[in-house]
Amino acid sequence: MMNVGLEEKNVYEALDPHDAYFFKVGGHGLVCFHGRNYSIKKRLSADQTSKLISDSSFYRVSTNCYVNLRKVTEIQDNVLLFRDQVHGIKTINVPRRNLEQIKRLLPERSKSVAEVG
Repeated sequence: MMNVGLEEKNVYEALDPHDAYFFKVGGHGLVCFHGRNYSIKKRLSADQTSKLISDSSFYRVSTNCYVNLRKVTEIQDNVLLFRDQVHGIKTINVPRRNLEQIKRLLPERSKSVAEVG
């Protein structure tokens, strides 16, 4: 019998912000990315942070928090759900005033799910 290990991408070494469910911008260029099974703090330059927050994939839900619209799977009340078959569900509360705009911006594949919730 032979053991074959699956080569898994190390998110700590090669973090892709588009894989994260949401991120929070802190002081001194510190950005905390929250994904399916991780929370990674990373220091970014002002230019990198500016480019990230202006990316259309992300929507600002509070002063320092941006959600990845491509990763939202469902909306229940004022909670965004990020569902993953292996790691379960991660959630984030969103102010009610942002929900309608988020529903309009969701990619087509998520709209039917979001409108039901």
